[in-house]
Amino acid sequence: MNQMYAMSVDIHLFSVLALMIIMLVMMLLHTSKSDLGLLVTKIQGVTIVYLCFLGFAVLTGAIMMAAQHLSFTPANLLMVLAAFAVLMLEIKRNKALVKTIKYMQMSPKAYKKLAFRYYLGTFVLFLGVGAFAAMAA
Repeated sequence: MNQMYAMSVDIHLFSVLALMIIMLVMMLLHTSKSDLGLLVTKIQGVTIVYLCFLGFAVLTGAIMMAAQHLSFTPANLLMVLAAFAVLMLEIKRNKALVKTIKYMQMSPKAYKKLAFRYYLGTFVLFLGVGAFAAMAA
């Protein structure tokens, strides 16, 4: 049981670090001056990897909570709420992308600015949750 928990902690930390690196890459992509079509192609490829690592982080977090007999410590509750917030921000970013590409309701410049803000908010959220979890441990 301890080996499974230790492996879950390692995978969880790796997933969160990979998420943060991918978010930095996405922020760099959104600040670039490239064409929207080229940007969308790059975003679609990176988003698949981003969502896979987000799934790994949520799954390993659930495994660790189950190994602790669902102990809802403040750090665990904050991580669960952060997972929901990250998913909501990603859904909002994706809807803004659809509004920009498909319905032409948003300019590409406005989309890039909004997406950058969403990724920056997610990055700060991860840093805050990590700092709180480190202080709580």
